[in-house]
Amino acid sequence: AGMHPRPRAFFAAGPSEARRDRLSPTRAVSGDDAPVADTSEEEAEADRLRREAADRANLQTTLRTGMEAAVKADDFELAARLRDELNEALERDELHVARRDLATAIAEERYDDAARLRDLVASLEPPPPPPPEKVPCTSDVTTDGVNVAVTSTYVASRSRPENGQYFFAYSVRITNRTDKIVQLRDRRWTITDGSGRVEEVAGPGVIGQQPVLLPGQTFEYASACPLRTPTGTMEGEYTFAWMVTTPAAEVEADQADDGEDGEGGRGGGAKREDEEELDEFSTALTFLREGEQPEFAVEIGLFGLDADVGASTQ
Repeated sequence: AGMHPRPRAFFAAGPSEARRDRLSPTRAVSGDDAPVADTSEEEAEADRLRREAADRANLQTTLRTGMEAAVKADDFELAARLRDELNEALERDELHVARRDLATAIAEERYDDAARLRDLVASLEPPPPPPPEKVPCTSDVTTDGVNVAVTSTYVASRSRPENGQYFFAYSVRITNRTDKIVQLRDRRWTITDGSGRVEEVAGPGVIGQQPVLLPGQTFEYASACPLRTPTGTMEGEYTFAWMVTTPAAEVEADQADDGEDGEGGRGGGAKREDEEELDEFSTALTFLREGEQPEFAVEIGLFGLDADVGASTQ
């Protein structure tokens, strides 16, 4: 932003020829084709101009801050030296000088000079930074055979933009593409809003569950995320465990010694009938336990939260 507002009432705004020459290099083409802008060179030039402007602003801020600190410390000799360095830096800054002269021309109603200075300021202004790239509001990542697909949606009905409240819903589909049984144990999310503020969220399972997925099985759930900005991102990981099945007969074999110590006289016939029924039931009974393999992390790929994409009134 400039030091003085541009006086739109007096002049017709338009792009500066000097700025177009600086920022729009072209390459020659044959035939009747018009020259085409060399985008890479243009972007490099724009980036250089932004860096130079930032360096000048940082130097001026450093000198001004040092001068003010020296005054507070009654070190007027240092304050005078820093003042002189600051004034020299400002005089070397063509954009600062042009803005100052433009303000003076407007104040003195020298509008012909002001029109010329307006165009000079426009040619010296560093180009604005490019808009941030949109992050897709979906992700689809497979880790060790476990696929996680996520889609986010902006929920307008639960948002209050005037209060800095933006509400996003997201749906998750987890598919076990391995030939083994897995169980989701923990989750960890990294949430970044549009201003760069980062929040970490972690805990056991998802929506109060730690689902077990057989080979080829899918688990789906939905959740939500409030933000203070209209855009943001989410990414993270789930912790999974490899699970194995154990037939009930093996468990019973481990407990056989305990059964031999029981009473055997009274009611023996009834007991044998109960045991036979239990044996028939046990042949179809299987226990699930964690395997010998260590737990493993499954990536939740980066996806965007964007109030302008996928809006919903739900």
